[in-house]
Amino acid sequence: MGRRGWIGAGLVAAALLVLPPLTGFHPYYLYLVSTALLFGTVATSWNLLAYAGQISFGHAAFFGLGGYGAALASLGGLSPWVAIALGGAVGAVGAAGISLASARLRGAYLALATLAYAEIWRGIAHNWTAVSGGGAGLIGIPPLPTLAWLPVDFTRGRAGSYYLSLAFLVVVIAVFGGILRSRVGLAFAAVREEEERASLLGVRALPWKVLAFALSGLFSGLAGGLYVHMVRVVEPDLVFNRYFSILPLVMATFGGLHTLLGPAMAALGLYLVSELLLHPYVPAFHQLPYALALIAVVLYLPGGLAGLLPGKRSGAA
Repeated sequence: MGRRGWIGAGLVAAALLVLPPLTGFHPYYLYLVSTALLFGTVATSWNLLAYAGQISFGHAAFFGLGGYGAALASLGGLSPWVAIALGGAVGAVGAAGISLASARLRGAYLALATLAYAEIWRGIAHNWTAVSGGGAGLIGIPPLPTLAWLPVDFTRGRAGSYYLSLAFLVVVIAVFGGILRSRVGLAFAAVREEEERASLLGVRALPWKVLAFALSGLFSGLAGGLYVHMVRVVEPDLVFNRYFSILPLVMATFGGLHTLLGPAMAALGLYLVSELLLHPYVPAFHQLPYALALIAVVLYLPGGLAGLLPGKRSGAA
């Protein structure tokens, strides 16, 4: 990414850091931006998976597994911080599981398998009443504790969830950036571009596919765990909703596949436009930005928004 791109990203990051005090810690706006940041995390995790040549239509499975794992751990008496970490681990295990089960599938077949996987987990959550609460879900999830050791009370109200959502996104972007410049990134790219040729060169595809799924599931599960502590309730149709499968795909594609910041920036822009501008005034069309973004990518922007940048290179934007 060029110098101007980094300057722009820095300005966006600075604005996000000071947003809670600027809004007077308004709970509604902090909730909206926190959710947008979580979508940025899931979109970046989807993009990481795509960088390894894997396609998922079922990221709601990893998000939902993380949400239920964190909720059950928190209701069981564990600290919300530990519970969220466990939710991420549950998401990683669930993602690795579908990767192993669908090891021989590619393209559309893999995408349909992941979509079915998410629907299976939604069905399990609906019917495993003793654990999941069934269709009624689980309520009374503890909120995130305030950080009393901070010199300034930046964690009051929803600000704590907001800053944690921002921290998650920064960490995921940093990990993805490190992968792009490492041997892991080279292996992911080799599997994506030509799996058979990569195997002839000694790069076994399956372990890298499983690793990509596990990392993507980890980040999505962490986002799901934090989300249920924000809303303090979890139910099958909330966390296993196709919303969490389709929107990250659209956001990542619109922002620019295989780019570092494109999916996160697209997630912030599309979600906030939908919720702040369209939903209050024309609620029937509040999902229109996602449809228009997908149409734009198909017809005019095959490289997403990142493709408009001068000198853009895959994996560098």
